Amino acid sequence: MCLTVPAQIIELDGTVATVKDSTGIKKIQITLIPDLKVGDWILYIDNFAVEKVDKHEAGEILELLSAPDQQIDNSLLSEKFKTIIKDSKLRTLTKEEIIYLLETQNIEEAALVAEANLVRKTNIKDFICIHGIIEFSNWCTNDCAYCGLREANKTIGRYRMTIDEIVKTAVEAVNITGYKLLVLQSGDDPFYTDDMLVEIIEKIKAECRVFILVSVGERGYDCYKRLKEVGVSGALLRFETTNPILFQKMHGVGKKLTNRMQHLKFLRELGYFVATGSIVGLPGQTIEDVADDVLTTKQLAHMVSTGPFVPCDETPLVNLPQGSVDLCFKAIAIYRLMLKSTRIPVATALETIAGEDGRKKALQAGANSLMFNITPEKYRPLYKIYPNKFFQEKTIWQKYGLFKYEESYKMLEERMIKEITKYVTD
Repeated sequence: MCLTVPAQIIELDGTVATVKDSTGIKKIQITLIPDLKVGDWILYIDNFAVEKVDKHEAGEILELLSAPDQQIDNSLLSEKFKTIIKDSKLRTLTKEEIIYLLETQNIEEAALVAEANLVRKTNIKDFICIHGIIEFSNWCTNDCAYCGLREANKTIGRYRMTIDEIVKTAVEAVNITGYKLLVLQSGDDPFYTDDMLVEIIEKIKAECRVFILVSVGERGYDCYKRLKEVGVSGALLRFETTNPILFQKMHGVGKKLTNRMQHLKFLRELGYFVATGSIVGLPGQTIEDVADDVLTTKQLAHMVSTGPFVPCDETPLVNLPQGSVDLCFKAIAIYRLMLKSTRIPVATALETIAGEDGRKKALQAGANSLMFNITPEKYRPLYKIYPNKFFQEKTIWQKYGLFKYEESYKMLEERMIKEITKYVTD
């Protein structure tokens, strides 16, 4: 569910351990893990030890989650920058202030990232949440100019997972591996009727306890209402850009930004945990557009979903420059300043461009969530929304970030409910 900074036991008293980690010294319950001793390293959630960690791997986790020890000379920061950072603690930043932060360079860019990392640590500690995604179909009726799944791409090998394959993959991810939140994603594929989607959810829910987000495009109010009624918790639906002219250029005839926004509005009204955001670096996008996207995401998202534009073969944009990784890091940092406790995953597109180092930099800029692809291996390469898509085998993230304890499920439930129900103010 979450990977967090390890703590070392310095004292034991029955079922209570005194531990030391990067935040200091505290007492935690160790009833879930027998036979601990002074000197052992553990992971804990909500003051409960949930996993014993090898000393060497504890060091690896510390390396993964630790930010660089960088001293910022405040005398080199402009008064405007310092005022914006100060005001971000009290109110929503203006479009002009967001643009200023997006355009920061050198010492101010480093200070922006450092401040965002501090906000993350202060509000959500060092919990890095881990979710799984199952890409169950790469068929799509849309012709989005940036996406390799576009209907006009006749070179891609198409696939559709059967209902039984989807259910089996999901249930094994939960009951065997320990995932608590799964995203079921496809192109806009009408092959899967509303009844089929409902059947998939019902069968998964009958076999395991899991939060499910769906990413199936603009399916309409009635479909999403039915899915909510059978247990879907959230929806991943990016608006991609708030510029209506750019949106039309990217999506072609038949797709309207107003319809996308209507979907996001009724998803919130239905009680969905909404993940949405934009693509950074779309051809023709301005820095003003990015600022508008940030403000819109702030109003709509319970979880931020944003990543850089990656050119893909067999699309009209294949020869155009990719989105700026640095601009993505700054956008993540601004989201963290404005959304203190909101979940911000590291997008696969960012990892595809920047790799493991990009993942770490995004976490240091305020991101706090990772999405691992658990689609069956025979299908993974075919979900080619862009080339050279980042995949990673089982690592320390999954080994120590997925717990099969009731406490981890309750913690996720509480945080999602808190995000859905909290009142958004400017």
